[in-house]
Amino acid sequence: MTSRPVRLLVANGCSYTRGAELGRAEDAWPALVADALGIPWVNLGCDGGSNRRVVRTTVANLDRLAAQHHVRVEDVLVICMWTGLSRHECFTRPRDKGHGFRPALPDELHWHRLSRWRIQIKDRLSEAYYRHLWSERGALTNFALDWLMLDGYLRSRGACARYVFAWDVLRFDPDDQSRALLASLDPTAVYGGTATNSRTSFNGETTGRFPTGDMQHPLEEGHSAFGASMTRWLRTQGIDTAVPPAAPSTGRTASVGREGSAAG
Repeated sequence: MTSRPVRLLVANGCSYTRGAELGRAEDAWPALVADALGIPWVNLGCDGGSNRRVVRTTVANLDRLAAQHHVRVEDVLVICMWTGLSRHECFTRPRDKGHGFRPALPDELHWHRLSRWRIQIKDRLSEAYYRHLWSERGALTNFALDWLMLDGYLRSRGACARYVFAWDVLRFDPDDQSRALLASLDPTAVYGGTATNSRTSFNGETTGRFPTGDMQHPLEEGHSAFGASMTRWLRTQGIDTAVPPAAPSTGRTASVGREGSAAG
C-alpha cells in the first residue's frame, strides 16, 4: 500500500458537512477526521448548499487555503460530501438572506441558494428555477459532469481528493449516459466504493442508530461514529500524516486551524 501523507484537510458540502444543529464546529465529522490524522482543517460546508457550490468554492479557495496553512496543494486532502441533486445556485446583486449558516467567503452571500425547501418560504428565484429550468435527468447529467471536472482539476493539481454522499442522493435510476459518466470515476476515491450508487452515505450509516436534531441532522454521536469510520477508510488507503503537521492557524472564523471554527 502506497503511503499518501497529508497536511491539511479541506471539507466541503451542505449542512451535513457543516455540522448543523451541533453546538461546536469541532464536533462535526471533518474536524474529527482531521484531529484523528493530526492535521489542521477547514470546513467550507454551507447550510442549504448545492453540489455546484461545492465545486465553485473548492476550486476558488484551494490555493488560498494551502498558502494560508503553509502547505503545498499536493499535501491537501479534499473531501467533498455530495448533497441533493435538485439544489442549485445563482449569483445575484442582492444578498441571500439568512436561513442557515454561511461561511465567511468572498461574495458568499451574493450566491443565492436554489432549493425546494426555499419554495416553502416564498423564494421567488427558487420557484422560477423549479418551474422553468429543473429536470431530474438534467440534474443528474450536470452532477456527473461537475464531479468529473472537479475530480480532474484536483488530480491535475496533485491534491488528494475523496468523495462521500450525504444521503442517498442517487436514489432514482440514472440514465445510461449519466451512469457511464459516473462509472468513469475512480471508485476507490469514493466512500462506499462506487460513484453510481449512493446507498452508503452519512445519513444511511447514522439514521436510526444515533439521535438527530429538530431538523433531522445528525448530532454529536452520529458525527463521531461517521468521523471514525471515515478515518479508518482513509487509513486503509494509506492516507495519514507521515510528515510533521503544518503549524495551526489562529481560531478565527475566517481562518480555520486545528482547533479552529468552520469558515474558510
